[in-house]
Amino acid sequence: MMRTRFFVMSCVVAVVVSSSGAIAAGALDDATILAVFDQANAVDIFTGRLGAKRGSSEEVRSLGRMVATDHVAVQQMGRDLARKLQVTPTPPDNDTSAADYARTVALLQSKSGADFDKAYLQYEVAFHQSVVDAIKDTLLPAAKNAELRKLLNTVLPGFEHHLAATKAVASKMGVM
Repeated sequence: MMRTRFFVMSCVVAVVVSSSGAIAAGALDDATILAVFDQANAVDIFTGRLGAKRGSSEEVRSLGRMVATDHVAVQQMGRDLARKLQVTPTPPDNDTSAADYARTVALLQSKSGADFDKAYLQYEVAFHQSVVDAIKDTLLPAAKNAELRKLLNTVLPGFEHHLAATKAVASKMGVM
């Protein structure tokens, strides 16, 4: 059980901040930030839809629907800004986050019933915490463009809301 949680959390961190080391090395530019932002939203759109479809409780299905719907809108905001700024989102070099996320999806898809709900909620808490931390500690300080900083500041409360909502469901269900 603890091994599963550690695996999910480590994959989440890899998805959000990329295992390439680009963020740690301070090699972020606006194009990379937009790519990380887009990818984080794409990941949680898919995972939210998975929760909405496979959740065994209405709370998990409802949370999944909310998360997926919200991230679709936020992802579009990032894509619209990239288009407006004429910036092509560019993932970090040697980005392995897609493979890491595929392992997370496989883990979630191997679960059913209450085990799925628990793994999904643990994933969502870790994911949203890592996104909130990445926005505050890494993406915002590295963003050069004022409109990109404004977008990140605008969506940060939504990620924090998802984190709080997920923690509330997890607490109610005895997962945390």
